[in-house]
Amino acid sequence: MNDDTSDLLHPEQVLDWVCHSIDALIKIADRHDGLFPSAIDRDSLQMIDLLPDAIPGQRDGDRCHLGSNLIHDQTTLLTMYGLSEALGRPDYRRAADRYLSYFAKECTATETGLFPWGEHAFWHLSDQRVGSSRERLDSSAQGNAIHDHLRQVPVWLWEKLQEFNPECVQRFADGLDYHWTRANRSEYIRHAHIERRQHLPSGARSCDFPRHGGFYLLDWAYAASQKGTCDRHEEITAILDYWWDRRDERGLLLIESRSPLEDTNFYNVNAPGQTLSLSASILESIPLLTRNDPLLAREMKKRAETYVDGFFLAPHVPEEGVFAILSRRDDNLLTQSMPVWGSVYGVWPASYPALTALCAYRILKDERLLNWVKAVGKCYIDTEMPQDVAIPAMDAGLGLGLLADLYDITDDPVWRDGGMRLASGIMARYCDGVLPRGAAGVGWYESQMGPCFLIHGLSRMALLAQNRESCTLVADYTAR
Repeated sequence: MNDDTSDLLHPEQVLDWVCHSIDALIKIADRHDGLFPSAIDRDSLQMIDLLPDAIPGQRDGDRCHLGSNLIHDQTTLLTMYGLSEALGRPDYRRAADRYLSYFAKECTATETGLFPWGEHAFWHLSDQRVGSSRERLDSSAQGNAIHDHLRQVPVWLWEKLQEFNPECVQRFADGLDYHWTRANRSEYIRHAHIERRQHLPSGARSCDFPRHGGFYLLDWAYAASQKGTCDRHEEITAILDYWWDRRDERGLLLIESRSPLEDTNFYNVNAPGQTLSLSASILESIPLLTRNDPLLAREMKKRAETYVDGFFLAPHVPEEGVFAILSRRDDNLLTQSMPVWGSVYGVWPASYPALTALCAYRILKDERLLNWVKAVGKCYIDTEMPQDVAIPAMDAGLGLGLLADLYDITDDPVWRDGGMRLASGIMARYCDGVLPRGAAGVGWYESQMGPCFLIHGLSRMALLAQNRESCTLVADYTAR
């Protein structure tokens, strides 16, 4: 990365742009019951009626036409809460509360209790109903929306939903049962009906990714903590045992438990990043369960540590910038590594599991995790963003968030200085308007591309650069 400091922005300049962007989102949300539209024209600041074509690596069936998606927005809302305290902006807290209060009270009364959010569903702003991302391609998808978590729901968000509508939290936890495809809980699937009380059948592939098991585990743990009992013990142990019995001798987990032999992208393929993801979700669930189920909590910690050990037995070569996302189970050979920049569907940027590793590091204090992340962070300092790729805003934001968190943890100025250089480059490329571009080179804002991470990364880096000791915006580890 260029060491020239002449074009570097000051933290106050970064925060000034972020505030203008959030102000615009709040003003737009005033027309939509406090919710943020997923796709917004950056000139008119209006919701886009006709979505532009998807960018390379983006699937049309994951987008939110005429809708709002809380999973896409949760990190922006976290930023608003942090900036409210840091900058004395109580209006940001009120706006975030308005969003979440409306969602909890008006958008969650579905047939199954599962929420309209995530990878394939959203809240339809024009029709005030559950929306399906497949509707643009298939009109019969209306009324048949599919739940897929997409990312981890953080504890702070569950606390807010509990505050505004406790019933919806327990109904959602009950609804997670629809992710099981079989009555005896022998197999789950990452998809589930939202508007039908009907379990999906088992397909040729199981699609039971390990990280999704972690998502459900933390959801159930939070719901159990609000009851003050162990009444979610059966659900939690079922999902916990599911992958424990499927680990290999290294402690690594398959990308999915059942794949056709001819599907070489999935059959007998381990997923080190997803193994780490499950571990992080287990670790964050433990404090919610310790009081009412201490024996289970101790067993969970042992299993989480086993998965971390497995992660380090994957074929990473950190000193060469090789970070494994997929490897063969039989011989542990690398089949897919993670790019620094330019993720596409199914291939994460390296910052994605690196932040998950820092989540686990904060809990376990395992120096292997921190050293691995430092190797990733060095790549983000040394590797320029390519100019000819429509890099999603998520990549930019997570890369910046990674450097910010490394600075917060280590107090090493190399991460602060590298982070501010990266922030200046990101601002020039994505922030040449009131709202950020959804991806480099595209002319619109789109939540599915991950601008929430860009807004959060810029804010956290700037606040830490101002004063590391007084930063009120916490790290975000939901991309796991």
